[in-house]
Amino acid sequence: MRLSTRLGTYEGYLIRLPIVLVADEGESLKMEGNFFVSDDWPSPVTFLGYSGLLDKIRFALDPQANDFYFGAS
Repeated sequence: MRLSTRLGTYEGYLIRLPIVLVADEGESLKMEGNFFVSDDWPSPVTFLGYSGLLDKIRFALDPQANDFYFGAS
């Protein structure tokens, strides 16, 4: 598949993997997510995609505190 980003277009494929979001407080969240894999992806750039991962949970960001809040939907 092709993924078009602000960094350009990349060829790769999607895989579905289990993931655990580890909580500092409360309960960690176990789920599955879709991940895009490309040999040409620029390292160390990473991002969390909305479709296939974040759209499955409730989340909030506090950029000033650098905190990520999450829970089951």
